[in-house]
Amino acid sequence: MTQMSDEQFRILIETIRSLATIKEDEPQSKGSFSNCPVRFSGQRDHDAVDEFITAVETYKEVEGISDRDALKGLPLLFNNIAVVWWKGVRRDAKTWQDAMQLLRDHFSPTKPSYQIYMEIFETKQGGAEAIDSFICKQRALLAKLPDGRHDEETELDFIYGLMQPKYRDSIPRHEIKTFRDLLDRGRTVERTRH
Repeated sequence: MTQMSDEQFRILIETIRSLATIKEDEPQSKGSFSNCPVRFSGQRDHDAVDEFITAVETYKEVEGISDRDALKGLPLLFNNIAVVWWKGVRRDAKTWQDAMQLLRDHFSPTKPSYQIYMEIFETKQGGAEAIDSFICKQRALLAKLPDGRHDEETELDFIYGLMQPKYRDSIPRHEIKTFRDLLDRGRTVERTRH
């Protein structure tokens, strides 16, 4: 049997305690991406990348996957060209956030604002398109602009001008202060006109 002095025993206890606190600081991962149904094939499409990242981050949170384990398991979610891309950039991804930013930078380059404005203003509401669907699509485009670019009043002006005449004739613009107002009034028009 080995004997320790009081000093050696104290050092041993301190070392064990310090190792235990390191493990406590590191969140325990409860899951992995092995059962995650979401996949990304490497399409250069802003919406597809956003949907993938949102779904994966939600799955990661729900399953309690740590950032470190998520980073290790991320390649399980890639197919086709995304697999090849990941092999080339994985050393640059030191953290989960690095990986998500690399994914955005490569597959979802930000459109210049003028292109977004062109999309907004060339998309008038279709004849049979419901007000909910139209406003949802237009607001998604507006959300791609830099933060703080327009206030809600200005965004309402943009969208109001692109709505079908049946809505504009029934809903005076000066009575609309929020998107909620516009949706409520638009739904009323749809109920009464159908």
